[in-house]
Amino acid sequence: MTSKLTAELVGDTQLRVTRRFAAPPDRVFRAHFEPELVKQWMLGPPGWTMPVCEIAPVVGAQLHFRWDKSPGEGFSMRGTILELDPPHRSLHSEFFEVPGATETIVETRFVAEGTGTRLELVVTYASKEARDAAMSTGMMDGMESSYARIDDLFV
Repeated sequence: MTSKLTAELVGDTQLRVTRRFAAPPDRVFRAHFEPELVKQWMLGPPGWTMPVCEIAPVVGAQLHFRWDKSPGEGFSMRGTILELDPPHRSLHSEFFEVPGATETIVETRFVAEGTGTRLELVVTYASKEARDAAMSTGMMDGMESSYARIDDLFV
């Protein structure tokens, strides 16, 4: 049932990512909002760790993630949970604390598909330039590496 993610540019400022998981929506949703689960999968390519993972499935909750690879090599992301409809949908803001970053809005849908889930994620960037800059970072490879770990959580 699982498959690699697909990505599609939408208009000038959006990116749509789709991926299928064998686990049902309630489990995939939990994997996105329970810190002990998030720390197991949202790591990007091999070699990265997540020493800071602050998230809660509550509207208004603040997000704070920090990823490290080696001393002096890392980055953080902060945001806010804006809307929730567990286990179907979430909307949150993200701001990566790296030079030139702008805030994004991320809508995630967890759609039941057979016994599994089709995740549909739409990221809205401040501009075409911001979207293109994010895409040039290799983020898609990091997303697939991370999402593949969700499959392993619920085997």
